[in-house]
Amino acid sequence: MVSLIQAKHLKLICEQIIVEKKEIIEILKRFGLSEYQSKVYSALVFLGPSRVGDICKSSSVPQSRIYNVLEELVEKQLVEVFDGRPKEFRAISPEVVLKGLIEEREKELENLKGEASTIKKMLKPVVTEEDIIEGVWTQKGEKSKEVLNRLAEMLEECEDYAYDITRDFSYSTALRDAIKGCIRRGVKLMTISMSPINEENYYKAKWYNALGLPIRIFEAKIHPRILVVDGKEVSIRLDHSPLKKSFTFQSIWSEDPSLVKVFDIYMKNLWGMAKPVEFSKISLPKVGT
Repeated sequence: MVSLIQAKHLKLICEQIIVEKKEIIEILKRFGLSEYQSKVYSALVFLGPSRVGDICKSSSVPQSRIYNVLEELVEKQLVEVFDGRPKEFRAISPEVVLKGLIEEREKELENLKGEASTIKKMLKPVVTEEDIIEGVWTQKGEKSKEVLNRLAEMLEECEDYAYDITRDFSYSTALRDAIKGCIRRGVKLMTISMSPINEENYYKAKWYNALGLPIRIFEAKIHPRILVVDGKEVSIRLDHSPLKKSFTFQSIWSEDPSLVKVFDIYMKNLWGMAKPVEFSKISLPKVGT
């Protein structure tokens, strides 16, 4: 005969199982399964190979819906069906299922990234503070991150090549993603640094090197920071405070063919004069020195 303590203990175990099942169902729903699909799949995991009647009873899915839900799960390759009279169904291993669901979500995210890029190209922001002077846009008071994100937008549309002059290899998440996108598309990126590789910029420069991107040095205390893309557009950031780490910029952007041509030729000549960086000959900076 079951004692009162044993009965209470059994009740607690049952309640815990119910809570765990609810959590499993909620997690499966976040992976894109419907509530009924989640209930049937989780029930089959606990039951093992089972007939429709047992699955219906364990999952609490109405009999009028159980066959459709099982067919959907078979179609999604989450459940196997064994021919027989009556048929039996078995859940595919959760490890295999979750891996497949994660891969499916990752593909969806990649597709969303592609669609986001398309939308950004289609939706042009309304010009507010910018002054447009015969094909030349100027913007005052931009902060470093804003400038870097604008450069990222240019690189996202780059098809062939880009030349860039940097002071300290500054970056934003958007800029790094755009650079990686260029590499995937086979775009040639040439980066010119205004200062030699040192302890302050070594690891940021090394990031470019690790991706196989060439870096050259053209030492200059004061120089505009320039990005030329495909010989079609140019961004020029005027550096009024070269000794400060943080300051606002005045930026100029243009697609004017004659202006872009001047900077395109200048950047190509500057690249030819700049000295290549050989990381194999650079000693790692010492921490704390």
